[in-house]
Amino acid sequence: EEIIKKEKVMANVNNGYNKRVVSVKPTSIAMLEAIFAGVIGLTVAILFSLRASIQIADSTQSVLAGLTFGIAGGAITIIVVPLIYFGLGWLIGLLHGVILNFLIETSGGIEVNIQDKK
Repeated sequence: EEIIKKEKVMANVNNGYNKRVVSVKPTSIAMLEAIFAGVIGLTVAILFSLRASIQIADSTQSVLAGLTFGIAGGAITIIVVPLIYFGLGWLIGLLHGVILNFLIETSGGIEVNIQDKK
């Protein structure tokens, strides 16, 4: 009898409940994609800056002068490129959010299973 009670309790604990997502905030998706694109842009800018610094340092007689010119251009790149990627990522994310809302609305929503954490 005690085993049956334990099984019922375990069954009740493991059962979640279903909720339906009927819309998402497009700006939330836009911000998520913008941050992701900004990180990618920063990575691209750092790699480009390193490549440019090495090329300029290699082409000059003075390694210090070459690195100085390479770092100056690279610093601008490291600031500007991630901002451009962020902006474009936000616009694309906003478009994705609007499209996702349309698809969610036409399909009747997205069903998710939610369980309470102990």
